[in-house]
Amino acid sequence: MALLDIALAYYRFMRALTRRTQDVTRRLWREVELADLDGSWVPLADRMLVTVAAAQLLAAQRAAPYLDAALAAQGVGPDVLGRLVPASLAGVASDGRSLDTLLYEPVIRVKTAIRSGEAPPRALASGEASLVRIAGTQVQDTGRAAVAVGMVTRPSVTGWIRMLNPPSCGRCAVLAGRRYRVSEGFLRHPH
Repeated sequence: MALLDIALAYYRFMRALTRRTQDVTRRLWREVELADLDGSWVPLADRMLVTVAAAQLLAAQRAAPYLDAALAAQGVGPDVLGRLVPASLAGVASDGRSLDTLLYEPVIRVKTAIRSGEAPPRALASGEASLVRIAGTQVQDTGRAAVAVGMVTRPSVTGWIRMLNPPSCGRCAVLAGRRYRVSEGFLRHPH
């Protein structure tokens, strides 16, 4: 299979996984009751955590096969010093904290917005948007982290080239085509 086809298949998988996860978290959020935010959140919290953590696990599991195929398509040998344990990335937020504390942030956002004078329905919608964004980001970040670990464990991999999937913002576009060393990253912009 050609490298572009391998990359597109992985991209499509990650995009679909992210969307499915966001759809489930959106449906779960709609069970939150404005009159009892914490009380209605408690029975949903475990389901939210399981949903996002399961998607993180799938993202992490898919990384090594993707990387193996992409490297093989470029003629890079299969030398691997170690393998990621995919479960080690599931249930953990991108910033290293427990995922359940991050998933509670939209509830805090709703309370804060209401205390600041926001109309309750609008605050609840803001919480939903926040949760959906968090869920998607955590799935995508897990996939990126797993691929990064896979690159570091292969001595023959010395770098990578940043690619885009349009539409992309101007800040991302200027980074397209740039080569990065394996251990070099770049700061993402907010959102």
